[in-house]
Amino acid sequence: MPVLAMFLCVPGAHAQSTIFRINDMDLRDPHIFVDFIGCRDITDTPLVGFSVNGALQTNIQTDADGNGNLDLSTLIEFLPLNQSQSTNLMDSGGAQCTAPMVDTQCGPIVDPGLAGDAALSQAAQCLTFLPGTLRPYSPAIASTGAPCFASPVGTLSLDLGGIPLTLHDAQLAATFVGLPAQGLVNGLLRGFISETDADNTIMPASLPLVGGQPLSALLAGGTNNCAPHSDIDINQGVSGWWFYLNFSAVRLSPMFSDGFE
Repeated sequence: MPVLAMFLCVPGAHAQSTIFRINDMDLRDPHIFVDFIGCRDITDTPLVGFSVNGALQTNIQTDADGNGNLDLSTLIEFLPLNQSQSTNLMDSGGAQCTAPMVDTQCGPIVDPGLAGDAALSQAAQCLTFLPGTLRPYSPAIASTGAPCFASPVGTLSLDLGGIPLTLHDAQLAATFVGLPAQGLVNGLLRGFISETDADNTIMPASLPLVGGQPLSALLAGGTNNCAPHSDIDINQGVSGWWFYLNFSAVRLSPMFSDGFE
């Protein structure tokens, strides 16, 4: 569930910038399957204490390794945010944010994977799934409706509850809450990983159930996966998987001037 909190941004952020930190994220498609006393979907349902979305929430919201930082932080920065305009310059990527989450302080974005002009809409939907790329998993993905923004397309690296993931043709979008926006809801991140890249992405040995396996072995249709169906998609003639994740985010404070304050 989303956790509401107040955030601080340390000096070094761009002047006049507006920054949001993702505080809740869930994988919606494809799902993660493991062969453990039968074929089990561990996307949402814990098995021996581990689920992908459960681990993802823990990493976003806590400091499990005790190093003083939240284990996973992703920021969305507008330079600046002006919700009356049709485009805003933005970037997005990982950052270091201190624990606990209730009063976290975040450093600058490191190696932004999505950067450029975001397209803003006051009426039209900003991002949804591509036709023919979903199974009817539950919960279903949420699309991003107005008032909203959609990022430029790029390459984004994620930590998916300990699972390393690099998505190509990636894009994210979210609906603004408030004017000026104090949060983001109905966030949608989509991106593609090829079968070849999934074959070559090896899970950390420390992960329960999936450690040491290639990512493709966890995805329906992948080599040696136990699921009775296939989630494989085609992107520009390349076989692989479109990933869809929903998220929410809260605005860091203090709030920088963005034309509305």
